Amino acid sequence: MITLISLADSGHTHYARDLFESAFPEEERPPFDEMVRRDNPLFHFLLVHNEDEPIGLLTYWDFDDFVYVEHFAIDEEMRDQGFGKAAFLNFLSQQHKQVLFEVELPHDEESEHRIEFYSSMGLCQNPQDYIQPSYRDPQHLAIPMLIMSKYELDDDAFDEMRDTLYREVYHRTAS
Repeated sequence: MITLISLADSGHTHYARDLFESAFPEEERPPFDEMVRRDNPLFHFLLVHNEDEPIGLLTYWDFDDFVYVEHFAIDEEMRDQGFGKAAFLNFLSQQHKQVLFEVELPHDEESEHRIEFYSSMGLCQNPQDYIQPSYRDPQHLAIPMLIMSKYELDDDAFDEMRDTLYREVYHRTAS
């Protein structure tokens, strides 16, 4: 049975660090220690468990008008067994407002597979251009990404959500 447990309650911080640092390129993630020390009630770090064993992670921000999934990963050894889909659908079923997240633009088989994975659960790609700011340094290259969401975003909603992410998550202003 797939469950989502807060990192603080799981006792698996080393597992979370290893998975987080191996699953995401450095430019697409904040430093792990900095992230787990975030003192913000809007931020949540969950571990995905199958029975009593951790198999993945999910971090998200719960804003007034939407939920932003910052990171989601399933352990490489557990992929392609339905655990990722079960975990993400479990999370989505608990959210009663818009859910959005960033994915890499489709440029190779892995990024195309990731978009297909989320699309298979009914999530949609939004047509607006989006740039993920650097977590580490405003001078680092920003990364073009695609915003996927539970419901399609019109331009005004997209702009508001982008501005919230830039301000609250990346500590930047929209350009």
